[in-house]
Amino acid sequence: MTVTHDLSPETFWAFSTKLYSDPALAARCLRLQDNAGVNVNMLLFLCWCLQHQRIVVLKQWHTLKAAIAHSDQELQQHRQRRSAAKEPESPEHADYEQLKHTELELEAQQQSVLVSAFNNMNVDSTDMAGINASVVAFIHAYTLRDNPEAIADIRHIIKDIV
Repeated sequence: MTVTHDLSPETFWAFSTKLYSDPALAARCLRLQDNAGVNVNMLLFLCWCLQHQRIVVLKQWHTLKAAIAHSDQELQQHRQRRSAAKEPESPEHADYEQLKHTELELEAQQQSVLVSAFNNMNVDSTDMAGINASVVAFIHAYTLRDNPEAIADIRHIIKDIV
């Protein structure tokens, strides 16, 4: 069944921050980001889809990735700058907290773009909570099929949220 969307950036941000407050889940998200190139906002969006029984197919994941491509590049550059500023000898060390705050603002902006792109899609829903075709499509969108560590992290995340 195709459904209409009522997801707002604020609702998705609240959902994401609640999930991300779990240290084990956050660690898995960061490992997927650092080791497999997965965008954490997209991963959190997968979690939202699973909890709300929305099915996002491979073509739609590619559309969502394209929608946030520019902001993803900007975020990665900012994240590198913030990470470097974490070192005490860095000239930007005094600005670390502000850089962290700015990164959160960039994350929220990216989520807003993601939600907007999603709200313009026709997606199906299922009456089964948890695993659905969105997971397989997500794995293919990030070419993770041959990455057992990434698959294990995704399985753990799904287990934690379902």
